[in-house]
Amino acid sequence: MKYYIGCSGWKNQFWARDFYPSGLDSKHFLSYYSKVFDFVHIDLSNSTYFPSYTTLKNWSDETPDDFRFTVKIPQFIVENRHDVGKIKNNGEFLEYLAPLEDKTLCVIMSPPKTISLIDEGIEWIESTSNECLYHGYSVVFEFNDSSWYQDLTYNILRKYNASFAWSDTGYRYYYPAVTSDFIFLRLSSRTCEKNNNQYEWIKLLKQKGKELISTRSGEKRVDFAVIVADTPQIINSIHKLLDLQNKKWYNSQIQSPFLWSGRMIIHVDMNAFFPACEEIRDPTLKGRPHAVIMTPEKDGNITRGAVASCSYEARKYGVRSAMSLLKAKELCPQLILKPVDKQYYSQISHQVMMQLEEYADILEQASIDEAYIDCTNKIIQYQQGMVQYLQFRSEEEKEVIMSNKVQMQFTVEEYANKIKKSIKEQCDGLLCSIGIAPTKSAAKIASDFKKPDGLTIVYSQNLLHFLEPLEVDKITGIGIKTNQILKEIGIKTIGQLAKCDIQTLIDKFGKKNGLWMWQVANGKDNEPVVTREDSLSLSTEETLQKPTKNKTVILEYLVNELVDHLYDRIKSKGYEFKTVGIKLMRLDFAVETRETTFSNYHNDKESIIAVLGPLLEKFQLDDVENKVFSKGEYSSIRKLGIKVSNLYKKDNKKLPSQKTLFDYL
Repeated sequence: MKYYIGCSGWKNQFWARDFYPSGLDSKHFLSYYSKVFDFVHIDLSNSTYFPSYTTLKNWSDETPDDFRFTVKIPQFIVENRHDVGKIKNNGEFLEYLAPLEDKTLCVIMSPPKTISLIDEGIEWIESTSNECLYHGYSVVFEFNDSSWYQDLTYNILRKYNASFAWSDTGYRYYYPAVTSDFIFLRLSSRTCEKNNNQYEWIKLLKQKGKELISTRSGEKRVDFAVIVADTPQIINSIHKLLDLQNKKWYNSQIQSPFLWSGRMIIHVDMNAFFPACEEIRDPTLKGRPHAVIMTPEKDGNITRGAVASCSYEARKYGVRSAMSLLKAKELCPQLILKPVDKQYYSQISHQVMMQLEEYADILEQASIDEAYIDCTNKIIQYQQGMVQYLQFRSEEEKEVIMSNKVQMQFTVEEYANKIKKSIKEQCDGLLCSIGIAPTKSAAKIASDFKKPDGLTIVYSQNLLHFLEPLEVDKITGIGIKTNQILKEIGIKTIGQLAKCDIQTLIDKFGKKNGLWMWQVANGKDNEPVVTREDSLSLSTEETLQKPTKNKTVILEYLVNELVDHLYDRIKSKGYEFKTVGIKLMRLDFAVETRETTFSNYHNDKESIIAVLGPLLEKFQLDDVENKVFSKGEYSSIRKLGIKVSNLYKKDNKKLPSQKTLFDYL
């Protein structure tokens, strides 16, 4: 299927100043426009002025042979208001268009306001269609009243191979029907920026393009699609969705087709942070397999423990976090070991966060090695500043800048690279992966795409397209159990989750969690970036007098001995929490953790107790001697801990308001 994608008009548009070369005479605008795009829509619906025959011929002559037009017929002609202009009816107007006939894809009409489908509407569609066919024009009907959106209309249009106009402004009121061998779609930048809905329209367009359509000449597929946008920037977003090459124009280096609009959330994830910190302290470790070990033993004499983190060189051997030291050494005998030095890592982390503050409107440190930053206002100022830099240069300066291809760092990508460069230069070569998206959840997913030293940008218009094919467990907060339940109801991908009936999710997971999952999958979760207190988590732990692997004993100890102590600290500091976790240490000092994250913040003890049992079920405790460990006693637990994280002080921070289902309908 061929696509004709262009703007409505080319002259006196609000985007013209940023599109055409400075100083270009307006009489050359169409010629320049036609070198960038292959189609333009001429909307004369509210006009009483007509270009002359000579002007129409000039339009045809100054555009390439494969350039095309579409024309919206003036409404006063459609309504036969003879007192307005010289041209009295549709037939005369179509003859008037003769200079553009060979380059006109179709003409567009809206019915007179005085008729309806039942009252003269059928006759009007049939007579108008016949008249257009007689003059050799394909016709599109653009209805502004929902009473026309029904099967009777569609069947009449199919009879005459007339197209039913799709428009994003009317999406709520009708089903986009295909009634001819071409599709006409009108997209508004205002609606696209507000609802990010061009993805859904283009997806539907591609889907319908593969189906057989019943036309006057029999069944056939859609030959071409006409897409009318009101800005060049929207056109490039459409090109990206259709896997077409972006269009470039004079100021496209200044006015990026993907200037960011709306919230911009960046998730920064430091790569192999603990090992990278050790490489700062001991540069001889670079390029060698090494690991940071959770162990009570000192450096140089480590024989027990578990891997806290390891270098990428060690990962090539299969070494992973939370792996026992015995297994890690078995996979990589030359593995260099370093004990955890959290105080030192915290110092380096503080340096990283100081760099991020320079680029953030709001900084939220999520853990020792990751953070969210909301930089919505900063990126707007940054982009505008770079655009203005060239706008206020003289023509000579602009020419020198463009001819020398001076790198103007104004794009979102360049902004992210400045963050990466700042961390690398100011923090002794540390690398990070960055994810950028309109939501925190999507930014977190994006940062995990490319490691190490990666950058993934998810623009708002591509958010749903990005999320759709991913497995649901990519969403932070969807664990093994939830994932299994989703699979049982046929949901494996985020795209499938997005299309799931909300009530089904609420029935399965409760109102809060069900609605939260649906919001995340549809890119509608608006959880804010919130500045955290210095303490990122609160925890308490104790060593058992007698090691055990009995789940009942462990659960009773957690509830009776640890919860009250932890809750007293939470209450005294005025915190609310979102994540609860359990830590178990075995006799060989291997540490295992499990945690769960609520969709909203909590401040009650019961919420902690309620999740301890389900979390404990995720550990292997009973009858594992011969499955995991070489010695039975290693399976026993010697130390227990509970942690709450994702904290904020309710006295100082305002909770995000809980939206209702009606906010998303």
